[in-house]
Amino acid sequence: MLGTEPQLEQNYVKSGQVKLVFNPMIDLGEGSRQAHQAAACAGEQGKFWPMHDLLFENQGMLYSGDVRQVSKKLAAQLPLDTAQFNACLDEQRTAELVQSQEDRRRQLGIRTRPTFDVNGQLIVGGQPFEVFQAAIEPLLGPK
Repeated sequence: MLGTEPQLEQNYVKSGQVKLVFNPMIDLGEGSRQAHQAAACAGEQGKFWPMHDLLFENQGMLYSGDVRQVSKKLAAQLPLDTAQFNACLDEQRTAELVQSQEDRRRQLGIRTRPTFDVNGQLIVGGQPFEVFQAAIEPLLGPK
C-alpha cells in the first residue's frame, strides 16, 4: 500500500472522490494494539498516515522494544505537539476507537493484510494502482 497510496491520494482522495479508511488488524498482541493507538493519537493532530508509515517502516525497532516508547520517539520526527501525543498514548485515549475499528474489520470479514474494501469489493494483497483504478472508476460514473 505504501507504494500505491500516493497515487490513490493524488488521483482520488485529494479531489474528494475516494476516502481512505484504515481498519487495524490487531493480531500481534498488545504491541500491535499500542502501535495502532499511536497512529490514532497522531491522527488527532492530522498526522495518522505519516505516523502509520513511520510505524510500518520501523516494525523491527517497534517490536524489539517497548512499543509505547518507540512510538514516542518516532512521533518526535513528525511536526506535531509531542506533549499532546504522549499524553494521548499514556492515557490510551484512542483505545476504544482502535477497538471499534478492529471490530469493524472483523465484521467485514477481512482476515488477511493488506485487504482493501472498495465499496464492497475486496482487493486482497499489495496491488498496483491500475487494480484500484479498475475498481474505482466504474463507481464514479461518467466524466
